[in-house]
Amino acid sequence: MGIKVSDNNILYFISIMIMCISCDSGSHVRTYNLPKQNIEEKLQSIKIEESNTGTLVWTKPASWISSEGSSMRIASFSVPYKGGVGDLSVIQLSGEGGGLESNVNRWRRQLNMTPISLKEIEKNINVQSGTLGKYSIIKIVNDQTNKSFICAIVPVRNQTLFIKLSMNANYLQDIEEDFISFCSSLNSSN
Repeated sequence: MGIKVSDNNILYFISIMIMCISCDSGSHVRTYNLPKQNIEEKLQSIKIEESNTGTLVWTKPASWISSEGSSMRIASFSVPYKGGVGDLSVIQLSGEGGGLESNVNRWRRQLNMTPISLKEIEKNINVQSGTLGKYSIIKIVNDQTNKSFICAIVPVRNQTLFIKLSMNANYLQDIEEDFISFCSSLNSSN
């Protein structure tokens, strides 16, 4: 009595063996090599002409494009992001430039929001450290219009730099790290 082997039986047997060998419980450790995004490659350095604080220097993401701004601006950038293009301004004012409360509430009014107290503002401040020292970041979001500002207030000797990025609130988190890196890189040569 012999076993009859056909081509179909052989293929069926090989298929079963391949499935048994290739399937596992998935409990062993797997490692993957992924290329790192080098932030230094992503950034490029630019220099601005003399300002009242001396030569202002910073490092910006390569995707940011210098743009025309008002005469008050030290610098302006178009900031592309997944949902559009934001407008970034760098403005320098003497002293405290009117103070934290008046500036934040002016920005809130620009987004059709009501003013808030200094105590409320201070709850929303994120303190960062950069080349020029400690500075404040605040996000102002109008949930009804999806418009937002992320702003930095950077004291420089007897001056204050105000950096404001206007953009769609839905994408604020995507650009926040680049904004903070830019603000942290600000430096004055004098």
